[in-house]
Amino acid sequence: MDGVRVSRVERIGDATLYLADCREMLPGLLVDAVVTDPPYGLNFRGEAWDENIPDWLPAAREVASVVVFTTAPTTMWEYPRPDWVCNWYRPASSARALGGGFNHWSPILVYGPAKFPVDCLNLHAIKHAQASGFDHPSPKPIELMRWLVECATTYDAEPPGRSVLDPFMGSGTTGIACVQLGRQFIGIEIDPRYFDIACRRIEAATREPRLNLEPARKPIQEAML
Repeated sequence: MDGVRVSRVERIGDATLYLADCREMLPGLLVDAVVTDPPYGLNFRGEAWDENIPDWLPAAREVASVVVFTTAPTTMWEYPRPDWVCNWYRPASSARALGGGFNHWSPILVYGPAKFPVDCLNLHAIKHAQASGFDHPSPKPIELMRWLVECATTYDAEPPGRSVLDPFMGSGTTGIACVQLGRQFIGIEIDPRYFDIACRRIEAATREPRLNLEPARKPIQEAML
């Protein structure tokens, strides 16, 4: 990664965390899956993030399969056409829909050969937000990120993938999911505040017992009666 400006590197167990700009680091990385929740609804370096096709996505697709959150059903069409779409159904979400009322599902776009056994995960939004307990505007449930990491690296993968990259690490939830599942993790974050939060949370996760979860399985068609 010659010429890449990295302000800080932390190695915590099987996780390597970089305080840097992911757009500089993505070329040359090699992992089995990219799983990320990029910033949205923010004025990102003077540009409205949701109004522009993300300039990081082509480079990420060169690295591995990409699993990426979007803001809502209306903004997912600003991304290039994905190979597949799954979603987080989030009852009681306070996110407003453009047509009025509330938006209770978040599309998750999949680029590349990663496959999922089902297309939806149901997790209560308010219960998760009340339990987060740290300073981040939009943390995702660990259960959700664990499901995405497990499916992106295990389901229909021969051999199963072992390494995951999150180029927008934020508070480190993808990294915690990787620790719990025994995956190698590379996290990149440009904001020092969130980088520090991610370091603390991932360090704490390494002190907890690893989860012994069954890998995601392909659905089997039952015999017709």
